[in-house]
Amino acid sequence: MLELSDPAWSRLTTAYGEGDEAAELLRRLRPDAANGELRQELIELLLHQGTIYASTLAAMPYLADMAEKAGDEEALIDLYIAGGMMTAGREGESGEPVERSGEFRRSRQGELDAKIVRSIAAGWREGVSRLAALHERAARQALKAVQAGSAEAVYLLAAHAAYAGHAEAARLLFEGPAGDEYAGICPSCGADWYVRPEAGGSRSEGEPERWVVYTDDPVMPGTDGLPSADVRPAAQAELRPALRMLGSEARRLGARRLARAIPSLDGRASCPACGREASVWEALTAWRRT
Repeated sequence: MLELSDPAWSRLTTAYGEGDEAAELLRRLRPDAANGELRQELIELLLHQGTIYASTLAAMPYLADMAEKAGDEEALIDLYIAGGMMTAGREGESGEPVERSGEFRRSRQGELDAKIVRSIAAGWREGVSRLAALHERAARQALKAVQAGSAEAVYLLAAHAAYAGHAEAARLLFEGPAGDEYAGICPSCGADWYVRPEAGGSRSEGEPERWVVYTDDPVMPGTDGLPSADVRPAAQAELRPALRMLGSEARRLGARRLARAIPSLDGRASCPACGREASVWEALTAWRRT
């Protein structure tokens, strides 16, 4: 990993400038991450609207170290979730080496020596692994501190998905933690999809809600009578591994709404615009890959 005293930090980018500011905040927080104001200042440098930077990659082992040593439950959950957002935000294909991450190739990021890139990449991998290992501890704290079904519980699950390598699922949950609507695009015709639970649908324990696909946001004025199509939920045995894992964890952490939604998120629907049947999951995630 890149030592905090290494002058290379000044050559790394953050959301607002150079990495030496991030290194200074890491030095100040490392003995005790309980200072929420400083912690938020650091996270805002390293993560902006889902985008991360070369400094973020270099900071990951230090974030893991702070999370491991955190005596404050708020600091632990905050660092665990922030690290998950950063992991989901890394610019690279699944399985692509960290050394080839897009954060190293941005116009604002100057070229770095190969040795520095290797050091940063090794630190990132170490930090992600150490944060992933904190899931049970973070979950125990969340069960005590987080209201069941709250957005923070969904953020915790999204971070868990990110650390497990399920970046698409993590991004979807981070962008829509309330679970009241997901936006996508029809894989066949490119029409907008707004996927949401039907008002007054089933909410009994363990039973999927009725979800519907619209071609415009149905909560907007003047959208009465929009074309729509019901989602056919996937059977539990047919769920893709990422969503099966998330459903199990959602039930354990009390995120019941998400647990009920997962079969529909992995279901199928006929596009209200073109009539072709498509995977809801593909509609919600494929456009994020482009």
